[in-house]
Amino acid sequence: MGNNVHIQGFSFYVNTPSEVSGKPTKQSIVNQFDFLGDIVSLKRLQGESNVDYKQRIMDVSVHLGGPTYNGVVNNLTRDLGLLRENAVLIELKLDSSGSPIADNPRIDILPQKVILYSDWRPDGTETIDEEIRTYSPDDTGYFLSDLVAAINTSSCFSATIYSGIRPNLHSSNLITGSSDNIIRKDIMTSNNYNKLVASNIIHDSLSFDENDIFKTEVSVTPTSSGEYMIDYVNGKVYTYDIPSGQLGVYYHYALFPITIDYTPIRLYSLQDENFTDELFDKYTQASGDEVNALPNTEGSEIYHQLYKEMKVFWGE
Repeated sequence: MGNNVHIQGFSFYVNTPSEVSGKPTKQSIVNQFDFLGDIVSLKRLQGESNVDYKQRIMDVSVHLGGPTYNGVVNNLTRDLGLLRENAVLIELKLDSSGSPIADNPRIDILPQKVILYSDWRPDGTETIDEEIRTYSPDDTGYFLSDLVAAINTSSCFSATIYSGIRPNLHSSNLITGSSDNIIRKDIMTSNNYNKLVASNIIHDSLSFDENDIFKTEVSVTPTSSGEYMIDYVNGKVYTYDIPSGQLGVYYHYALFPITIDYTPIRLYSLQDENFTDELFDKYTQASGDEVNALPNTEGSEIYHQLYKEMKVFWGE
């Protein structure tokens, strides 16, 4: 055997004639995908195929990165070679007439629980339909299958897991968010009837610019100047007077059906009380109010690690 042996394009160098064996290492050949990846600042992972790399490149335009909760989660997930996926679909249950059972529905996905509201309004009025904890292994909704089962016990909401999603994934890895959305200005055209951009409008959330036209809300077809009627479910507005066509309305609406995404990346903020409440033991004051006491085991580990790395008021 010679001093220089060539096997499938790989070179093995030996000092003396002897028998040598080796396994070629998989290498990616630079191609057009790498050039596209450079444009969006996304490097190919070691040994990543063109198919997987293309999918991550396309994901840049779908799940935007940035200095926000969603942006950071999107970037971390993508840079680690993972993908954000549709996991759970939540819909409204309807009555016999086809209208949502909940008057003002809302769902909040929080770091440690999911809250379902049958009636939520911006002024602080709220009626909770279900509150499902998801943070600890002994919580009701710890796994996706358990969370969906708990949601389906609600009288107002139903849920299903998307095809291809494992039911034993952890619910705490769902992207946090809310079904509540805001339209800051929806223009009212010069007509007695206007269809709003959204549907499932939240009661007591509308604020019209033309107060003289939208003076008195009625439940039937308007018959006098200043009267108006709203179909909250379908997002329709009827008026007696005709708007100018230049001004609009501000309102909240509930986005349903709503898709909740899953990512293997967990991102928590120590500024979020929903998360920090999980890091402390509780103490009940004489007034009956429950407050945080000393850090629990998990909280101690987290804070000690942070102080160790940052050295803020710790060991200085």
